[in-house]
Amino acid sequence: MPMKRVLVGVVLLLLLAGAALGITIWTAVRATTGKPIAPGRTGKALIVIDLQEDYTGPHAKQHYPNPAFLIAANNQLIAAAQTGGWLVALVRVAFPDDWLHGMLSGHTAVAGTKGAELDARLRRPPGFLEIVKTRSDSFTIPTLDAQLDAHQVGELYIGGVDAGYCVKQTIAGARNRGYAVHVVREAISTSHSTPLEELIRGYERKGARMVSLEQAKAELAAGTRRQP
Repeated sequence: MPMKRVLVGVVLLLLLAGAALGITIWTAVRATTGKPIAPGRTGKALIVIDLQEDYTGPHAKQHYPNPAFLIAANNQLIAAAQTGGWLVALVRVAFPDDWLHGMLSGHTAVAGTKGAELDARLRRPPGFLEIVKTRSDSFTIPTLDAQLDAHQVGELYIGGVDAGYCVKQTIAGARNRGYAVHVVREAISTSHSTPLEELIRGYERKGARMVSLEQAKAELAAGTRRQP
């Protein structure tokens, strides 16, 4: 009888540990909700997500198709946003060096390592906003909400990786707050098993608009709100 109680206790502990792990993982990957933005915000901003040495650099641990093209496309967007006078947010992830985050990330972008730094080829415009996160949705860092509010931003242009994870959840977080979201087709990439075109259809179901690189550059450089 005592052995049976011990076994039951072990099973319960394992179930509780599994549930706690599941909640932790769900919290890390889900999109945030946040406070809805006020109407009439006419500013634009560019958000570039996780273009880091471990993902797009020459010694990347996690590989994406044609990283040089991806960096070049995002650099063109940054230049266009500079021309238009819009806020540029460069987001990067920096994971704690522990077993859980190692399991989730494949031991990439560990805080304090070169791999967690922005890709050296990525432009850093004067006055850019750097966001360092540990979760998928860039909006988990309150500074992003605060700076977008300070600049009266209502429209977001988004590029970066991974289209199946951090880009996807940042889009969802932005749409949950009421932002108009424009995703730049040539400026995103994925290593996810889901094809990129299927991910894009998911963005569109969330209310995001897909735009070409040339469209996005023109709209950002114009310095005026795009008419619906």
